[in-house]
Amino acid sequence: MPANNGLSVAVDDRGVARVLVDRPARKNSMDSATSTALIETLGEWAADPAVRVVVIGAPGRDFCTGADLIEMATAEPPASEEEARQRAERTINTGSDVVRAIRALEVPVVAVVDGAAVGIGASVAFASDLIYASESAYFLLAFVNIGLMPDGAATSTVAAAVGRARANELALLGERLPATQAYADGLVTAVLPSEALADKVDQVVNKLLAASPRALTLTKKAIDAQTMAGFELALQLETQGQTELLQSPEFVALIAAFASKSKNQTVASN
Repeated sequence: MPANNGLSVAVDDRGVARVLVDRPARKNSMDSATSTALIETLGEWAADPAVRVVVIGAPGRDFCTGADLIEMATAEPPASEEEARQRAERTINTGSDVVRAIRALEVPVVAVVDGAAVGIGASVAFASDLIYASESAYFLLAFVNIGLMPDGAATSTVAAAVGRARANELALLGERLPATQAYADGLVTAVLPSEALADKVDQVVNKLLAASPRALTLTKKAIDAQTMAGFELALQLETQGQTELLQSPEFVALIAAFASKSKNQTVASN
């Protein structure tokens, strides 16, 4: 499973496709190259009839800690307001396209969450069909804590799973949600000890491989029709809102402070 653009990818002879966000030095956060590679990989699998199941996970102690703020902080400042707007729009569109690529897969998508699933990492997990988490896993819609709003269709997928009141609590307060509580809320399929996670997922994959592919596809479509009807509208509203917020004085100041802190830490380590 060689890493490429922050991903480790493999497809076995049974049609089980596995993709890992593999950037441990950045706590498996996703930069633009990783996000683009993930979109392209999932798109290829969606068009490949040999792919029967997709498994999304990550090595190490984190599933995905969100977008790579270091990439944002070290980018050249935009030369104009229009360039700032275009850059913000590209950023949010990339996150939207990641979850669109997940939902475009007609085969079952299994997320394996061990450790932190934060920001777009939580959105990726919640966009999956089956979500298996370790007892040490947690989810965090941290957007409001940095002056942003949830994206990656989290405003749709979370509300579909837990209802309006609980979704508002998670999105507006930006507090950590332990996996055990996520299970109680109906956000994840099961919670297991870390050491039991891989075996459980293998059992689930084998059961899916034994089922009729067409039956699985049609079942997914029917359930999505009932629970994900607001998916595209949520992405549109998130794009509009997040494009504005990414240009806000509060977020620009936060990124500037983050850049200064990162630079000072680099100088100190040298």
